[in-house]
Amino acid sequence: MSAGNVTKVSSKITSKNQITIPKIVRELLKVHSADSIEWQIEPNGRVMITRSQPDLWQIIEEQENKFGNLSTTEIDWGKDVESADFD
Repeated sequence: MSAGNVTKVSSKITSKNQITIPKIVRELLKVHSADSIEWQIEPNGRVMITRSQPDLWQIIEEQENKFGNLSTTEIDWGKDVESADFD
């Protein structure tokens, strides 16, 4: 399974072209169900798999789904300060 600092594991491709990510890989990448992974394919045919980092809008959407939307009405600050005449 391991040679030096290289770990090799294998997975089979199902008839629907799906694979199961081995447990050791999920643990190393710190991924769980519903997480995203990124596949980087190099010109020499080597494939690297990394955990995708969510962008800001994904984080906001997750937080809204978990805690709700924090919309506020526009605040009326009163008379516009710039409208005052200064001599």
